[in-house]
Amino acid sequence: MKSKKVLILNEHGLHARIATKVANMSKTLNSVVTIRNGSSRAKGTSIIELLVLGAPEGSEVELIVEGGDESRNIEALEEIFSEAVPV
Repeated sequence: MKSKKVLILNEHGLHARIATKVANMSKTLNSVVTIRNGSSRAKGTSIIELLVLGAPEGSEVELIVEGGDESRNIEALEEIFSEAVPV
């Protein structure tokens, strides 16, 4: 298992576009992906669960990847969050 904390920098927080990208990528990975915000957890493959996490701008969420190529997969997920930074 690998985990990494990332900061939500987008002014709209963890919104539908980011949740969709995370879910779509998670479905293609050979790993189980979980996103944690405080005590709340969401399956990486569930857009609804990701949105219900309620992660506004400034939140620190934890990406948890189990199985498969954990290092590569966590980096790919982190990239989605870094692309979501407002310009």
